[in-house]
Amino acid sequence: MEMVEVAKLGFQDDAGILESILHAENIPYFLSNENMSVFAPAISRSLMVVKQDKERAVGIIKEAGFGKYLTE
Repeated sequence: MEMVEVAKLGFQDDAGILESILHAENIPYFLSNENMSVFAPAISRSLMVVKQDKERAVGIIKEAGFGKYLTE
């Protein structure tokens, strides 16, 4: 299963909201550097989704008002 980056997130709260939304939409995701935020809050997190779900995930992220985090 190939994963692609769709967003870079700087705030844990925003990452949590997007995780909840993607989970509710049954879109598999992975959030890199999630545990590092405890030690270094300024580290950005890469939100990865399965390549086949990229377009759908991008649309959902935009619709939720988080388009500023998209990496495209």
